[in-house]
Amino acid sequence: MKWPVQFAALCLALVVLATPASAQSGGAGGALQSSGAQPLGDHMGQNNMTQDQFNQLSDYVDQAKRLTKEDKAKGKTKDDLKKEDSAAAADLAQALAVPCEVTDAELVAQSSAGMKGYEAACGNGMGYFLVSEPSKQPYGISCFTARAKHDLDAAKGKTADAQCQLPANADIDAVAGRVLAGLNVTCAVRKLSWMGRSDTTNSEYNEVSCADGKGYILVTPEPGSATAPHALGCADAAVQGIRCKLTAVAQSAQPALTLQTFKDALKQHNVSCDAGGERVIGQENVQKRYVVEFKCPQQPRGLVAFIPIGANTTPFETTDCATAAKRGLACKLNAAQ
Repeated sequence: MKWPVQFAALCLALVVLATPASAQSGGAGGALQSSGAQPLGDHMGQNNMTQDQFNQLSDYVDQAKRLTKEDKAKGKTKDDLKKEDSAAAADLAQALAVPCEVTDAELVAQSSAGMKGYEAACGNGMGYFLVSEPSKQPYGISCFTARAKHDLDAAKGKTADAQCQLPANADIDAVAGRVLAGLNVTCAVRKLSWMGRSDTTNSEYNEVSCADGKGYILVTPEPGSATAPHALGCADAAVQGIRCKLTAVAQSAQPALTLQTFKDALKQHNVSCDAGGERVIGQENVQKRYVVEFKCPQQPRGLVAFIPIGANTTPFETTDCATAAKRGLACKLNAAQ
């Protein structure tokens, strides 16, 4: 059976951004380093589509032809198909540990061997292609990745139909805006740029520039990832080795804040720590100190530091992991502490 719209090949020639040494040893949350771009090839993570798998999604399903005469005679409607598709996509999302409450879904590909591919839109703003095959683990990709390959193919003059088409997913800038809104970040998206992915976090990274001049690194989970979507301002992203390129106002601020800045703060306050790993947990909402976990032999109970930067006059503070947990901060580098 031949359907009208062809999928283009996905996953070849995208780039994976390398993880800095500190993150590879359990440091800054699987940070990316934009200067370390490498060819991605066929590798997209354990639960992501390989090139061959994506090639099986050869055609979009013609929705108009899905209802048979027998179905219609029984009163079955397109709305019934939608409900079936949404239920199937929700089952796949759960099997893949994708944080997605399915709000819309559609069967977009199938084969005589029993393969079924669905496009799903999620309540958190994300969109995915999710695929099941008999006797195999399910797999998928996000609409961000699909769009990145689509644009790459189009720039090379290749057929480029591999992109999400549900109403909630079709405008990829709007997708990014909704994901950010769900994270309490207001951003009228001016431009979106796919940066790469990280094996360490099983996440993908997009830079988003906003109409008000602000910019963010949007980190979103790939299928199989336990990482919830989150956003980093350009200055905070620079701490983790990720450089914004679209947001001009962030450029002057970025070099001032690095992981070394936080290690230097320990020395300035006479905290003994030969750091073998660092993880930026975040920044306090009120006191605006940076909260950083360190792993070092001198601190067997773990070390979490609350570090004021620049003109911030809030006191520097450190605690161990057990005390940090009482404040709602979970250590990861020192998880056993």
